[in-house]
Amino acid sequence: AVGEVRPVHQFGRDLVVFRGEDGAARVLDAYCPHLGAHLGVGGKVVGNEIQCPFHGWRWDGAGTCTDVPYAKKIPALARIGTWPTREQNGYVMVWHHAEGKLPEFEVPVIPEASDPSYYKYKRVRWELPTHIQEMYENAVDIQHFAHVHGMQIERVNWDGEGAIATLVLDLKRDAAVQTNAEGETSFRSFMYGPGLSLTRVTGKMHGVSIQTLTPIDDELCEVVHTYYAQRSEPATQAELEGFFDFYASDWELDFKLWSEKIYRPQPLLAENDGDVGRFRRWYKQFYSTDLGIDRF
Repeated sequence: AVGEVRPVHQFGRDLVVFRGEDGAARVLDAYCPHLGAHLGVGGKVVGNEIQCPFHGWRWDGAGTCTDVPYAKKIPALARIGTWPTREQNGYVMVWHHAEGKLPEFEVPVIPEASDPSYYKYKRVRWELPTHIQEMYENAVDIQHFAHVHGMQIERVNWDGEGAIATLVLDLKRDAAVQTNAEGETSFRSFMYGPGLSLTRVTGKMHGVSIQTLTPIDDELCEVVHTYYAQRSEPATQAELEGFFDFYASDWELDFKLWSEKIYRPQPLLAENDGDVGRFRRWYKQFYSTDLGIDRF
């Protein structure tokens, strides 16, 4: 809400998120450079700035100190770390780069998030002891769809271009809460960099899931799903719950495996395992260091 301040821990960092009186969300490093107070714990929004709860220093969204209430001169080095921020697709998103580089791509607008013919049905959140790459790699792991999820794959295609990857998955399964009368379901997924993905699901009805994958610390990540349904969908509440809950339960089957597995830099692959090598070559663009992935 306007005037709200919230502490957030992500990327192994403590941050503060606040919304100014102009309605814009801003994200800064959490700790005041003066004597280290956490701006997200007791900090106050003043206009479009945040005021430190310890000594009243004020900081704008660009990380500049604008006021020291008891001093005539603001120290020349009074700066605080800022995070490039976009608010769209139902989220406040920040750009994280290990070397502090500016954004290298933009996330497309997802129309269903603001289309009045859709409404936000539910948002769910999990924390997992895993790495966000594991979740995306799942998309090219063809054989796990049958073994873990009981899917009969009719068609699958994964392709990555630039910072965006796409997945087309058509399948049959014994799941009346999700499939159409012929037992068919289709997934069309788009991965926008390593942190945001969109899945459009058709079967018993049409649903949209926007997923965020965010590192909290090393080997601990946050997964958030926001589900959208069409207002014109002739579904009962029970059918909606069954459709989206079944989609979430598919992910939860993988959670149990991701939480316990290890990462194999050079996996022993068999015929028809899926294009793990091509996926990893696409994904390596999001790292700052060479992971030796080109050996695939």
